[in-house]
Amino acid sequence: MLFSQHSKLSERLSVLSASLFALLFSGLAQADYRLNFQDPVTGVARDIYGLHMLIFWICVVIFVLVFGVMFYSIFKHRKSKNYEASQFSHSTAVEVIWTIIPFLILVGMAIPATQVLIKMEDTTKSDLTVKITGYQWKWGYEYMDGSDISFYSTLSTPRTQIDQFNAETKTDIGEHYLLETDKALIVPSGKKVRALITANDVIHAWWIPAFGVKKDAIPGYINELWFNVDEGKEGIYRGNCAELCGKDHAYMPIVVQVVTSDQYDQWVAGGGQFNAKGFASLDDASQLEMVAETEESIEGEGEQPPAEPAKSSFAESVIEAVVPSAEASDAQLSVDQLMAKGEKIYSVQCVACHQANGAGIPGVFPAITGSAIATGNIDAHIDIILNGKPGTAMAAYGRQLSDEDIAAVITYQRNALGNSVGDSVQAADIAAKR
Repeated sequence: MLFSQHSKLSERLSVLSASLFALLFSGLAQADYRLNFQDPVTGVARDIYGLHMLIFWICVVIFVLVFGVMFYSIFKHRKSKNYEASQFSHSTAVEVIWTIIPFLILVGMAIPATQVLIKMEDTTKSDLTVKITGYQWKWGYEYMDGSDISFYSTLSTPRTQIDQFNAETKTDIGEHYLLETDKALIVPSGKKVRALITANDVIHAWWIPAFGVKKDAIPGYINELWFNVDEGKEGIYRGNCAELCGKDHAYMPIVVQVVTSDQYDQWVAGGGQFNAKGFASLDDASQLEMVAETEESIEGEGEQPPAEPAKSSFAESVIEAVVPSAEASDAQLSVDQLMAKGEKIYSVQCVACHQANGAGIPGVFPAITGSAIATGNIDAHIDIILNGKPGTAMAAYGRQLSDEDIAAVITYQRNALGNSVGDSVQAADIAAKR
C-alpha cells in the first residue's frame, strides 16, 4: 500500500517537473522573459558574461552536491529505518577535505576573476578619450582629441508622459520611455574608447550594460573606464545613472550611438552635428538599419521592436532648445520670440527642480514664481543663471546654453510662471556679463 502511494506521488512529481522544465526552457518562455545579461558587444562584456556563467554553474554544482548529500542522509538515516548512528566526535580526514576543496574552488574562481578585473582597468593604448561629467540631472561629454566637440545630454521623454497622475488624462508612453535623450554620445566601433568620469555636484555612475562598463562619477575625482565595441555591432545602446543622485536620479539616461570609423570621422569633420533625433548626422537608411540591428541584439530572441520612431513635436522643441544658437550674440529678438524660446528651454532645463508652474518644491528647490531673483535686479538673475550658486543644486548654465538661450529663459522666467516684471534680456546683454 505504502509502495503504491509512493509510486503515484513520484509519478505526479515527475509530470510536474517535466511541465515546469518545458515552460521555463521553451522558446515562448525565452521570448517573454530575459533572465540573463544583455547580449555583450565588447570583449570585456563577453569576459564578464563568461565569468558570470562559470561561477553560476560552479554554484549549481555545489548546490546539487551539498543538498544531494543532505537529502540522501535524511532519507537513508530516517527514524523509521532504526538506523544506528556512528559514535565519533570528529574526523581529521573530513576536516582536511572540506578545507582543501573550498580553497581550490575559490582559487579556481579567483584566477579568471582577477584576469577580467585587470583587463577592465587597462585604459592604455586608447584611440579616443572622452571626458564624461555627471550633473543633476544630465550628462556632459567633451571629446579630448582636439576636435573641440562638447555637449550636454538631457532626458527627452516628455514631461506629459512622466507626470501622469490622473487616469482621465493618461497618455501612452514612448517606446524608449525614460531611456531617450536629446543627444547621444557618438563613438566609433573597433576603436578603444577611454572615458574620464567625474561629476559636478554629487556622486553619479555611468553604466552601459551591453558594454560591460559601470563607473562612479565623483566630484573632484577622476575615474577611468574603457570599451571597444565590436565592428559590425554599430547601433544605439542605452544605459542609466546607476548611483542614487537625488530627486531626478531616474531621469538621467545614457544613450550611445556606435558608428563605423569612417562615419565617426565624417561626424567629427562636420563639427559634431546631430540630426533631429539627437544622433550623428548620418543618412536615414543607415541610421534606421543600425537602430533595428542593435535593438534586435539587445532584446534577444523575442519579437523585434519597430525601428526608432519619428521624433515627436516635443522632441523637436527639445532639439531646438538645447542646440546652441548659431545666431550672433547681438541678434535682437522680440519679446514674443524670447518668451516662446524661453518656454521651450525652461521645459527642458529648469522644470525638474522648479516645476512646470514655477512653484518649486518647498524646502528643497526654490520657486521661480514671486522669487527675489526672478522679480528683482536683472543683473543678479543673469549672474545666477550664468554661474550657478555654489553649495546648492543650482548649476551654472554659462557653458551649457548659448547667449540667446539664456536671454530667452531669463525673459520667460521674469514674465511667466506668475511673474510679470515686464522687462526682457537680449543675447548681447548675456555676452557682456560673461
